[in-house]
Amino acid sequence: MKLSNAQNKWKGLYLTLAFLLPFMGMLVYMMITQCKPFGNYSMLYSDMYHQYYPFFKAYREALLSGDSLLYSWDVGMGMDYLGLISYYLASPLYLLSVLVPESLTLEFFSLLMPVKLGLAGLFFAIFLQGIYQKNDLSITLFGSFYALCAWALGYQWNIMWLDSFALLPLVVLGTVSLLRDRKFILYTLTLALSIWSNYYIGFFVCIFVALVFLCWEICRWQGFKRFFTDLGLMAAFSALAICMTAVLELPAFAALQTTQSGVNNFPKEFRLNIAKEHTWKGLFDAMRQVAGNTAGGLTPTWKEGLPNLYCGVATMMLAMLYLLAREVKLRDKICAVALLLLFNVSFIIRQLDYIWHGFHFTNMIPYRFSFLHSFVLLYMGYRAWLARRDFRIWQLVAAAVLSAGIFLCSDFRNQSDFLLWNLGFLAAYLLVMICGQIQFKIPRDAKPREEVREMRARATRRAWSAIAMMAVLTVELILNLVNFGTGFARTNVTNYPKGTEYSASMIRYMKEREEDTLFYRAEVSHSQTLNDGALNGYDGISTFTSSANVRVTEFMRNLGYGAKNTYNRYCWEEASPVANLFLNLKYMLDRDGKDKESEVFDYIHQYGSTALYANAAYLPLGFLADKGLADVTFGLSGNVFLFQNTLFTASTGMEEPVWRRLMGDSLTIEGQDVTIKDQNSSGYCVYNTAKSGSHVIYRYVADQDGFMCVHVNLPKRNGVIIKVNGIELYSETTSLPQMMAVGDVNVGDEIEVVMSCKEGESGSMTLNAAILNMDRFWKGYDRLAKCPLELTSFSNTRVAGTIDCDRDGLLYTSIPQNGNWFAYVDGEPAEILLVGDAMVAVELTEGSHQVEFRYENPAFDLGWKISLAALAVFVLLVVLVYKPAIPVHRGRFER
Repeated sequence: MKLSNAQNKWKGLYLTLAFLLPFMGMLVYMMITQCKPFGNYSMLYSDMYHQYYPFFKAYREALLSGDSLLYSWDVGMGMDYLGLISYYLASPLYLLSVLVPESLTLEFFSLLMPVKLGLAGLFFAIFLQGIYQKNDLSITLFGSFYALCAWALGYQWNIMWLDSFALLPLVVLGTVSLLRDRKFILYTLTLALSIWSNYYIGFFVCIFVALVFLCWEICRWQGFKRFFTDLGLMAAFSALAICMTAVLELPAFAALQTTQSGVNNFPKEFRLNIAKEHTWKGLFDAMRQVAGNTAGGLTPTWKEGLPNLYCGVATMMLAMLYLLAREVKLRDKICAVALLLLFNVSFIIRQLDYIWHGFHFTNMIPYRFSFLHSFVLLYMGYRAWLARRDFRIWQLVAAAVLSAGIFLCSDFRNQSDFLLWNLGFLAAYLLVMICGQIQFKIPRDAKPREEVREMRARATRRAWSAIAMMAVLTVELILNLVNFGTGFARTNVTNYPKGTEYSASMIRYMKEREEDTLFYRAEVSHSQTLNDGALNGYDGISTFTSSANVRVTEFMRNLGYGAKNTYNRYCWEEASPVANLFLNLKYMLDRDGKDKESEVFDYIHQYGSTALYANAAYLPLGFLADKGLADVTFGLSGNVFLFQNTLFTASTGMEEPVWRRLMGDSLTIEGQDVTIKDQNSSGYCVYNTAKSGSHVIYRYVADQDGFMCVHVNLPKRNGVIIKVNGIELYSETTSLPQMMAVGDVNVGDEIEVVMSCKEGESGSMTLNAAILNMDRFWKGYDRLAKCPLELTSFSNTRVAGTIDCDRDGLLYTSIPQNGNWFAYVDGEPAEILLVGDAMVAVELTEGSHQVEFRYENPAFDLGWKISLAALAVFVLLVVLVYKPAIPVHRGRFER
C-alpha cells in the first residue's frame, strides 16, 4: 500500500516532529534547569561525570592529533584503546566533535543526549510508517513515547547506549524488509551500525532480532522450505553485519578478557533478583513488582531498582486492546505475550539475567535490556490504535480494567499521586475513546439527508475523539518529562575540571617544561573523576572504566592505592614514595591550595589555587632493578608496609626495611561519642556509634624523622581527616582500603587521623601507620636510578630506548601487559617477565642494550581484514542485486 498524494505532501512533517518533540522536550528541561549549554549546571551524572565525558574529551584530542587509536596512555596506566572505544566512544556523532572549539566541548557533549533521544523518536516513527504506511500525528507521538520511555529517561546518562537504542526500530524494520520483501540493505547496515555504536546494547539488539525472526515465522508460517530460506537469509546477513564490525569488536572482545568481567561465572544454583525468597512464591511476587513498574508517575531507576518499563498509560491500555482485538491473529497475540513474559522472567531469574547481560552480572544499573519490553508494548499499542474504531465499548472498559489491575501490582499503589496519574489517565483515555465509538441508531424511515447528516456526525465524533486522544497523549508526555525532571540530580560544573583555568594553565606550564621529554606521568594529589588524566589532558595513573585491566587493578591495590577489581577502578592518591618508584610519576598537581612540599616532592610553580610539584625520587618508564623483583609474589602480605619493604628489598638488594611502623606506645585510639569495644596496639579496633557526627580518633606520636603514611581500612564510606600537631592537612572520603600521605614529620610530632561515623554505625577498622627511613630510601633510589632506560622513540604503540647496565639485572617498566606488548633486545625478540603479574620486564646482562617494546594487536590485524572483506561482499551484493538495467541500443547497421 502506497501513501496517498495528501500524505506524501506532508510526509516529512510528522517524522520531523517525531525528532523535535523529544529533542525540544529535553532541551527545554535543560534550559529551565540551567544545564549546559544554558547555565553552570550539567546533565553529567555519576559515570557520565567520571568516565564518559573525560573519555570523550581525550578521544576528541586523539582524533585531532592523529594519534594511533590502537593504544592509549591517557587512560589509566595505559590500555587497549579499541576496547575502550567500542564501549564508550564508537558513536558516529562523536566524530563531529573535531569541528567544535575546545571551549565548547562540554556544551557539544551535553547536546548529544537530546539529539540521540530525538533520533530515537524519529526512527521509531519511521518504523511505524514503514510497517503500517501511516503518516499522521500518531507516529509522532508513539515515536516520542519510545524516545522518552522510562528506560531512556532513567538511563539517558549512559549516553553511549542511546545510539543502539535509537537504531533498534530501524533494525526491526530492516528485519521485516528482509523477510517480507527480500531487501537486505537496511537490515545489514542498521544492525552493523547498532553493534558498532555500542557492542553491549548491540548484543541485546541481536538477541531481539532473533526473537523477532521466530515470532515472524510463527505468525506467518509458510512451510519449512520458506522457514529455512528465511533462516539462511537472516544468518547470512547477520553474519555479514557482524563481520563488518570485526575491526572494532574483535579487539574489544580480546580486551574484555583482561577485565574483571572476564572472570564472571555462570550461576549454578537457582537464584532470583528482586525477590526476597528464592522460591516459586518469590518468583511470582517479583513478577508482580515488575508488572507494576509499567505504571506512570514513578521515579525512574537511575542506578538501583526495578526495571524501567513505563512507556505510557495509553500504551498499556492499547496493548490490552491488542489482546482483545478480533483483527489480530491469535498467534500474534501469543508471541507478543510470550516476549513480554520472557523479558519479565529474565529480569528476575539470575541465570537469564546473566545471559542477557553478555554472560556477566552488572555493577548497578540493572536490567539494561528493558527497553525491549517497551518496544514490544508500543508495537502492540500502535497496532491497537489503528484498529480503535472497531472496538466495542465493553472491550474499551475491559482494557482499562486490565491495565488498572497491572498498575495496581506496584508497591506504590497506596500513594495518592500514583493513583491520580495512572487511574486519571486511564479514565481520560477511556472517556475519549468511548466518545469516538458512540453511534446513534439511524431510523429505518430516515431520509437520505438524515442518514448523511448522522454519518457526518459519526465521522466528526471520531475525528474529535482522535484529537482529544492526541491531546491527552501530549499531556502525559509532558508530565512524564516533568516527573523525570523532579527526580534527576543535576551537577554543578562551575569547577569542572577542578581548578578550571588555573589547572589548565599549570598543565600547559608542565608540558612546556618537559617539552623535550618523550614520556612521563603526572597525577593530582586528590582526584576529582578518577579519570583526571583524560579529562585534563595529561598522562596519568588513575582510572575508572569497564575496560580496566584487572591485573593492573590488583597491582595498584597491592601497592596500597584505592583499588578494587569489581569496581573496575584504581586511584592514585598522594601516598607512598616507595610505590611511586614503580609508576613513572614525575609531577603532582595540588588543586586545593595546600602546601604539599616535602622531602620527596619539590615545589615548582603555583597559579591561583593550583600548584605543581616535582617528584624528587622520579624514576623513568624503565630502569634496572635486581632480578629478585620478578620473584616477588603480590597479594600475600596482609600489611602494605611490610609488602613495600619486601618490594624495596627485592628491587634494590638492600636488606634493611625502609618502612618502620608506628604502634604500641606510639598509638592511642579513642572514641568521640563512640564506644570502643575492642582494640590492639597494631591499629585494629571494634566500635559502635549512637549518633551521627561521632568520631574514632587515632593518635600517633612520631618516634623518628621521615615521611609518614597511614593505611586506612574502613568498613563504611567514612570521612577521614588528617592533622599534624592540631593543624588539619586535608580531609578525604574513602570506601576502599588505601594509603594516605601525612608528609614530613619530626620526632615528637602528634598525628591525628579522625574517622567520622554515621548514626548506628558499627564494625571494625584497621589503621596502620609507618615512617619512611629517608637515608635508606635515598640509598635504594640512587641504586635504581643509576641505570635508567633512556627513551629514543615513543609513540602510542612503540617504545624504544637504550640502557647501560652496570650489572646483570631486570629491566622493569611500568608498561601494563595485556598480552599485546612484545619486547626486543638488541633487535632480537626477548621473553617478557611480569612484575606483579601486570608490568612488563625483561632480563638484561651487563653492558649497553637497545630495547624496544611494540604493541601488536592480533585481534585488530584479523579484524580489519574481516571487516574489509565483509564490506566488499556487501558492496558486491548491492551492485549485483540493485544494479540498474542497461538499455540495449541497436547499431546503426542493424535491422
